[in-house]
Amino acid sequence: MHRRNFSRVAPRRAKALFYFAAAIALILGWRLVEVQVFKGPIYAKQALAQRSDTVDVFARRGSILDRDGNVLAYSLPSESVYAVPHDLGDAGTTIARLQKVLGGIPESTTALLRDRTMQFVWVARKIPHDEADAISALQLPGISVMEEDTGRRVDLAGETASTVVGFVGIDENGLAGIEYAYDDLLKGTSGRVTLEADEFGHPIPFGRQRAVRPAKPGMTLELTIDPYLQYVTESALKKQVAEFHAQSGTALVIEPFTGEVLALADLPHFDPNTYWKFSPDARRERAVQDAYEPGSTFKLLTAAAALESGKVTTSSYFPARNAIEVGGRVIHNAEDDMPVRGSSETLEDIIAYSHNVGAAEVGLSIGGKTFYDMELRAGFGDSTHVGFAGENPGIVPAPAEWSDSSLATMAFGQGVSVTPLALARYYCAIANGGLLVRPRLVRAIFDTQGRLVYQYGPEIERRVFSRRTADTLRRFLRAVVVRGTGNPSAQLAGYTTAGKTGTAQVVENGRYEPGAYIASFIGMVPYEHPRYLIYVKVERPEGAIYGSVVAAPAFSEIARQAMLHAGTLPATPRPKLSPVPKKRLVRPGRTANLTP
Repeated sequence: MHRRNFSRVAPRRAKALFYFAAAIALILGWRLVEVQVFKGPIYAKQALAQRSDTVDVFARRGSILDRDGNVLAYSLPSESVYAVPHDLGDAGTTIARLQKVLGGIPESTTALLRDRTMQFVWVARKIPHDEADAISALQLPGISVMEEDTGRRVDLAGETASTVVGFVGIDENGLAGIEYAYDDLLKGTSGRVTLEADEFGHPIPFGRQRAVRPAKPGMTLELTIDPYLQYVTESALKKQVAEFHAQSGTALVIEPFTGEVLALADLPHFDPNTYWKFSPDARRERAVQDAYEPGSTFKLLTAAAALESGKVTTSSYFPARNAIEVGGRVIHNAEDDMPVRGSSETLEDIIAYSHNVGAAEVGLSIGGKTFYDMELRAGFGDSTHVGFAGENPGIVPAPAEWSDSSLATMAFGQGVSVTPLALARYYCAIANGGLLVRPRLVRAIFDTQGRLVYQYGPEIERRVFSRRTADTLRRFLRAVVVRGTGNPSAQLAGYTTAGKTGTAQVVENGRYEPGAYIASFIGMVPYEHPRYLIYVKVERPEGAIYGSVVAAPAFSEIARQAMLHAGTLPATPRPKLSPVPKKRLVRPGRTANLTP
């Protein structure tokens, strides 16, 4: 029997295994060289591309300051809470614990949290950092805290100047006020960054990061608002609105030579930090959006047109009547107080005592073209270009649209509508010598380093009337305060004021609403060289309707505080000297009858 030689088999198998392993090693080695040396850079680039992600980097929104550099609105890093309802434990317990930290959760959100089919639910967006830390510490299953790309807007001023500053949405997009009007400057420019991320898009710690385009933070805006005058204006307006149970109110303080709006108050107002809790009516910027029939404050345009045309002078006289019929319509004065039948009055008298009939007579005497041309030169019917979105240009009908009585009624402020800011701009021309100056709310723009980028200056649009006419109109306004409808409510001890009262009917759906009025007063201080132009409007007051009673007291208080704020103390009245009794000459032989 043949025996097999196992001693020779083992070496052959070993050799075969060796050669096989060597071949494998050579192949792997070659492959390794190919991957690492020849194609290494290509594969490295492909691998980096697989785990890289290019994301947008949002720029930090710029701040809004007042004219003193105080911060009105700025942005903070923000965090938000989200939930995966499928991973929640006891939904009821989770909701209760979240509510203790957040102070409440909307019912619509709690309903989604109880729905196990939901994969993602926002619980709270952009909450304060301490609340986010408190929720993280709870370690609730299915509840997570994440950092938002955009910041959380904080309005330090709250309700103060809220309609001016405006508000932003949840993603920091401007929705109203300065926040909306200058959104492009405030929001900056987003950047793009390429970073290494895992399959869920989360950045890999210590991974490579490269800025494709760096983000540029938004600019900082410095407003013209004076914080003290803003507070004073809001307080004075609030007092009058509350006292007369009015529906709303608006007040303005403007520097007439530069157009800088130093204060702008609206009531009702709102808190931008919780803007969604307030009605759209409370968030509206009434100074530029609410056009109304100005009433007697518009008589100064009639006076300007008359004086500039040369058809009327300060020496012209008009019949003093309590009523006049024009185009089938009877026009009355607010009060039938003409002292003597058949008497006459000057243009100054008409303004001082606010006679509607007299204003209508002046309007008819100068003609429609002269009156309409002055309306256009004064800027009525056009935007003030202050920068707010949705500004109402008002309604100034062209002569072709007039009825037989239109000229007469428009001469005393009916049949035409203007916004508070447009009327204030016109009165600034009276105060500054006849120039129409564009009103401004932004004073300067700064970059993120605090460097000045742009400084706004006065913008003169055109001359409305001559300096002589402006001086005459200002004298008329002084007469209103000294001996007319503004006496004594618009007078201010130690200061010279000038202004005009206004009482207008409210137009609702094309008709005058019975018993509904707008009381207003617009004036300046000091009369000789006005430093402040102040406007006050109170809508639908109860118990009184006249501008001299409802609005003028607010004007006086704002004017007094403004002058003190400017460092101008009230003038001390000169002491009155008692007259020295004259000695009577007594003829000889007579006794003088002297009284002690």
